[in-house]
Amino acid sequence: MNPENPHPGALIVIEGIDGSGSTTQSDMLLQWLQRVGIPSTFTREPSKGPIGGVLRLHIGKRLELAGPPAEALAFAADRMDHLNSEIAPALARGITVVADRYYLSSLAYQALACDLGWLREINRFALRPDLTVLLSVPVDVGVARFSSRPTRERFEENRGELARIAEMYDAAIARLREEGEDVRVIDGTRSPSDVHAEVVRLAAGALQPRYPGLSIPQDAYEGSSVRPTVPTA
Repeated sequence: MNPENPHPGALIVIEGIDGSGSTTQSDMLLQWLQRVGIPSTFTREPSKGPIGGVLRLHIGKRLELAGPPAEALAFAADRMDHLNSEIAPALARGITVVADRYYLSSLAYQALACDLGWLREINRFALRPDLTVLLSVPVDVGVARFSSRPTRERFEENRGELARIAEMYDAAIARLREEGEDVRVIDGTRSPSDVHAEVVRLAAGALQPRYPGLSIPQDAYEGSSVRPTVPTA
C-alpha cells in the first residue's frame, strides 16, 4: 500500500491507454484549476529528469533497455526522482499537481512482461494520488486517434499488445481499489468537453476537503451536455 499524501496540495492523476486523451484532459483540468484560483501545475511521466530522459529515448526507440525488468525498474526510479524533486515539493507548497500518468501506468504497461505483485513492490514508496481518473476507450478508438502521428512510440506499434495493456489496467485498478485507492473509470469516447466536465466533477470532490468553498464556474463545462455539481462534504 502506498503512503497517503500528507501535503496541503492534491495529486490528481489522469490515465489511459495511448490515444485515450489523457494529455488533453490533463491540460483542460489544469486550466480549470487555474480559473477557479487553485494553485496548480502540470507534470507527466516519463519526467523531464535524467532517468526520464533515458526512458523517453527508450519509448521513442532511440535507445534499448535490456529487457522488461530493466524497463520497469527505470520507470520506478524515474517516478521516485520525479516525486522527490518536483511533485512532493510542489504539494508541500500547497500546489495541486495534475499528472499525465503515474504508477498505474507501470502496473498496466510493464505488467505485460512483469509480475503485478513485483511491480507493486518496486513502486510502494510513491505517494498515493488523491484521485486517479482512467479515461476508458476501446483499443480501436485509441489506435485511430494516434494513427495520424508521423511516428509511433514503442507501445503504439502493436494493437494486440495495446489490448492486453487495457486488460492489465482493469486488473491493476481492481487491486488498487482493494487497497483503498480512489480510482475512477469514465467513458473517454465522448467529446473532450463532456469528458472534461466529468473530470472536473471528480476533481472537485477530491479537492473539497482542501477547499470547502470550491464551486464550479459555468465556463468549466460550457458546450457540454454534462452539468457537474460539487459534492457536499
